[in-house]
Amino acid sequence: MTRRFAWVVAVVVVVLVAVAPSASAHATVVSTSPSDGQVVAAAPSVVSVRFDEPVQMQFGALRVFSPSGARVDEGTPSHPPGHSDTVQVAVGSNLGRGTYTVAWHVISADSHPVSGAFTFSVGASSSTSVPQDTLNAAGSKAVGVLYGFARGTAYGGFALMVGATAFLLCCWPTGAASRRVRVVIGGGWAALVVATFAVLGLQGPYDGGFGLSRVFDSAVLHTTLGTRLGTALAVRLLLLGAAGIGLVLLLPRIAGASDRLRITAVAVGAALAVAIAATWATADHAGTGSQVALALPLDVVHVMAMAVWLGGLTVVVAVLLRPAGAEVPVLAAAIRRFSTIALCCIGTLVASGTYQAWRQVGTLGALTGTVYGRLLLFKLLGVGLLIGLGYLARVWIAHYLAGPAMKADAVAIRQLRRSTGIEVVFATGVLAITAMLVNAPPARTAYAAPVSTTVAFDAGGPKGKGSVQIFVSPAKAGTDLVHIETVSASGEAEVVAQLTATMSLPDRQLGPLPLNLDGAGTEHHYGNVAIPLPGKWIMAVTVRTDDIDETTVQVPITIR
Repeated sequence: MTRRFAWVVAVVVVVLVAVAPSASAHATVVSTSPSDGQVVAAAPSVVSVRFDEPVQMQFGALRVFSPSGARVDEGTPSHPPGHSDTVQVAVGSNLGRGTYTVAWHVISADSHPVSGAFTFSVGASSSTSVPQDTLNAAGSKAVGVLYGFARGTAYGGFALMVGATAFLLCCWPTGAASRRVRVVIGGGWAALVVATFAVLGLQGPYDGGFGLSRVFDSAVLHTTLGTRLGTALAVRLLLLGAAGIGLVLLLPRIAGASDRLRITAVAVGAALAVAIAATWATADHAGTGSQVALALPLDVVHVMAMAVWLGGLTVVVAVLLRPAGAEVPVLAAAIRRFSTIALCCIGTLVASGTYQAWRQVGTLGALTGTVYGRLLLFKLLGVGLLIGLGYLARVWIAHYLAGPAMKADAVAIRQLRRSTGIEVVFATGVLAITAMLVNAPPARTAYAAPVSTTVAFDAGGPKGKGSVQIFVSPAKAGTDLVHIETVSASGEAEVVAQLTATMSLPDRQLGPLPLNLDGAGTEHHYGNVAIPLPGKWIMAVTVRTDDIDETTVQVPITIR
């Protein structure tokens, strides 16, 4: 049974990590100098990009290419004094006329690579010949999969180490004599140590877009240690060293320890576990954005509740409920105590998870319209199933372990073990999704709300007044759905003789681009439109109400 559970858990983790999306922009560009698409009279001496949060330059670059594709930047990219949210680089003094391309690659505050490009022109715009692969080379898929797997394994190792130890101290002290329990705790500690080293080695190639050959590169590792996440990983390894020593000293003494010693061990162990959990919170989404002072401790609490619950469940199914696990009275006392602890953990997870979801998602559209939001929905589904299984376990406990006349026989115990084992499998899947969420851009950042606006028109003539209702989704560069509905002055849908529309991007001198819309002869005009670049576009809608009366309205549309 245990081996089958292990295989199912492994398959769940591998599948989820294999299909995990690559992390994309977590920091957003606020402005560039020169501005994107700007035509300047004289060549600038410095090119810069400003973001909405501090960024790191380790594994970063800010490169400038001439119209022919040659590098024209000079020196090393840097932060202006006092502005960690801005990167700049000097350019040569003899730039000729034409369009120059600027490519940037930095590390956002939540430890993920962010890249992009923009153009500016000196004197006049021109054609360019900079290959896309030169601007931003795609990272290694193998590195991304291994990186995600290592982060998921780290969560699992932390849960086994902390949760199993907490179960012994609070629910089953005599279980410390069991070799299986010591294997669970030691295996969790070892898995977390190995996974932390793996993340430390893979972080540099992940951030820099390198291949697996750079995992053991000492220069890359040295640079990684200078990043926010690298520092957190180094601190975690030091804490794990202390935790390992503590476990070696503690485990042989738990069974015969006094209440005072166990209370002291719980306090010291909890402090150490909280410190280890904080190495995740400080380097990921909780450490950036709004309300950091509240988000950080709640994220630590969330991780701790997950660890105590999942690690305790593992001990229950892998050791306590086995045929030779424990006598029924001991089993009953341990399970009743853990049932109360698990209920508190579930309440904590729901409360802290609800806050995290609101902070990272914000709107219903972002919940269904982003990778982060959809992963969160899967996680919520998994948590709901876990709550249902936990409720069934509490019903079992109330039926078989209530009162002095306990009715738990071998068959009943197998039922609980099977139910709890399924709970462990689902919990591990939720853990894998959590690792993917950490690696995905927050929905608030990634989501672009659809554009919906109404503009009045007056084409003259007896029935020339009305309005057009315009809907553009998702209002992001790429393929968008455009839907235009014509409405009469009285507010009712109305068919017009003809409706055409174009889009222009004045800042880049692009357009007008005609929109191919279906629905001629109806009040609804719609179509899928390829919008090549983000920016402040202008949609020009021309409405002809009869053979001679027509008008054009200009509608600003922001494409992200």
